[in-house]
Amino acid sequence: MTPTILPLQWGQGGLPTAPRSILLVQISAMGDQVQTLPAVSDIAARWPGIAIDWAVDARFADIPRLHPAVREVFALPLKATQQQPGLASLRALGSLIRDLRRHRYDVIWDPHSVLKSAIVSRLARGALRVGYRAQDCGGEPLAARAYQLHYSRPTGLHGTEGRRVFAREIFDTDGDRPTDYAIDQRFAHQTDSSGANVVFLAHGASKPEKLWPLDHWQSLSARLVQAGMSLRLTWGNAAEREHAQHIISGLPPGSADILDRRSLLDMLPLIAQSRLLIGVDTGFTHLAAALRRPVVGLFVATGPELFTPTSPDLARTLGGHGATPSVDAVWQAFQQLIECPALNIR
Repeated sequence: MTPTILPLQWGQGGLPTAPRSILLVQISAMGDQVQTLPAVSDIAARWPGIAIDWAVDARFADIPRLHPAVREVFALPLKATQQQPGLASLRALGSLIRDLRRHRYDVIWDPHSVLKSAIVSRLARGALRVGYRAQDCGGEPLAARAYQLHYSRPTGLHGTEGRRVFAREIFDTDGDRPTDYAIDQRFAHQTDSSGANVVFLAHGASKPEKLWPLDHWQSLSARLVQAGMSLRLTWGNAAEREHAQHIISGLPPGSADILDRRSLLDMLPLIAQSRLLIGVDTGFTHLAAALRRPVVGLFVATGPELFTPTSPDLARTLGGHGATPSVDAVWQAFQQLIECPALNIR
């Protein structure tokens, strides 16, 4: 099977009539895992019965495991091996790579297309490896050498829609299907006393340029509490925990709760049961959209085109590309969503 151009025409040019198995290589990060889920839904709808496996950094393996169409997840301890190199970690990684190589795939699809994902794609066994062209490989053009077929990313197309369009070029999927993350039914929203007035604040991000200013969070939090909302905040490291403490430092006792650090699977029900989430460009914000919860997305360095909610009526995106959303704009977006008749639609 040696096709040279996209889109692929299954059943022509030496291709089988249908792809039987694929390996999806999306290594990190949390938001990117979430944004890949609708493309998996598209592929499963187009080719019922196809075997879809997913290679991912072990830190984010719980996300692909949630999708009912994913057969096997290869949770590779890449970050752990990098942080604590040693014989034991290398053996664990090598064992998983050997497990991966026991399979042979019709297509190895790498929508990540950076060096670490390219190495995994190259080590896997398959008839065809597809990734981005060199100039679209996230500043790591050598990654493109791992692929036999290259995709040219359309200008300005990223995130969920970018992956769906990429998948369509390979798997002939239906681009008109509604965005389907396929995980919302596992964490159904429950309108009960514990979450009826809870606003979840996703204030932390992997990069400092994505953060919303601390004084903005403090001012917004005071308004939310005055309006009768209870706040929940999470954290992933010591700096984020300190940031959360500063956000709520001036609030009345009992009006805000900094959650204990817990697993992703423990966090998802809390997000699903919240009235609304306000967050920066981070994994929890994208997860809330996937769970069909009302979301106010705060974009600073990155752009709102990266955000694709399941229900656009339940989302507001503000700022982006260097523009910092104002507290007044966020407050107005919150009021619009909290009064929206569709707020509790599932």
